[in-house]
Amino acid sequence: MTITSPHIGSSKAWTDAQLLYALEEVVEKELNRHLKVAKDWMPHEYVPFSDGRNFPGIFEDGQAWEAEQSKVTDIGKIALVVNLLTEDNLPSYHHEIASLFGRDGAWGTWVHRWTAEEGRHGIVMRDYLLTSRAVDPDKLEQFRMVHMAEGFESDNRHSMLHSVAYVAFQELATRVSHRNTGHQSGDPVCDRMLARIATDENLHMVFYRNLLGAAFELAPDLTMQSVRDVVVNFRMPGHGMPGFERAAAQMAIGEIYNMRIHHDDVLQPVLRYLKVLEIDGLGPEGLKAQEELGLYMSGLDSEASKFDEKLAARKARMVARGKA
Repeated sequence: MTITSPHIGSSKAWTDAQLLYALEEVVEKELNRHLKVAKDWMPHEYVPFSDGRNFPGIFEDGQAWEAEQSKVTDIGKIALVVNLLTEDNLPSYHHEIASLFGRDGAWGTWVHRWTAEEGRHGIVMRDYLLTSRAVDPDKLEQFRMVHMAEGFESDNRHSMLHSVAYVAFQELATRVSHRNTGHQSGDPVCDRMLARIATDENLHMVFYRNLLGAAFELAPDLTMQSVRDVVVNFRMPGHGMPGFERAAAQMAIGEIYNMRIHHDDVLQPVLRYLKVLEIDGLGPEGLKAQEELGLYMSGLDSEASKFDEKLAARKARMVARGKA
């Protein structure tokens, strides 16, 4: 894969403003493609409202939540709360990308469309959780207040290219997390709901992935450095929520999201599709970033293999205890 240098000079000459302008036509093309394939859907159609009951409060017949009322597995509860709290921060995400990408032209149209589509996810997940009594509603609201009151700042807010690179991977990571949560939830209704959300997230990933590919054509060295930085320092957007580290560890053991999944199902598909590690014609800084990216991926694969071994050993011990 041969990449040509930008017409205005070396990749170092690119500013965020120039890149935004240069990529406008690509954004418009990808937006039009997205609108053709994306299907509107109704959040209320995925919620089992007939299962709903009043909670204590203004209703005299309110029934307090008890863990036994939930149809969802323990790992499903943990992951659903993490996933919903992540979706709850949509106002902050909108502010971040609207500030970086702007509110005018094709960029602005995409920003608002993306926000509108993402808004469905929090709506349907909360309605499902409350109606089905899947999790403690009081704790859920307390977590939401703490999480949102903390505020959110992206690790990549300093750079338009870093932000595009991040969301290309993050949208896929979110899709994988939702899909695996559905599989592990133990509730077919929950699984169908999260499958619908995952479809949206995949389309969002495709938009940003294709945009990232266009950025490689324009500014290969800068884009390579951005991808290297994002991959090496990747964090999920919900990292600041209450108890995230413990929940993330439980989700890793529960095979909803862990190092192996991150390597195989999130990083590799994007890197492979764009042939990032095969790009030639790079300058010194781009080549250095590409080499460091390759080394990091190799190291992550090794660490994931060690995790796989530990997880397999843990499963074997649990099976042995169950037979004892």
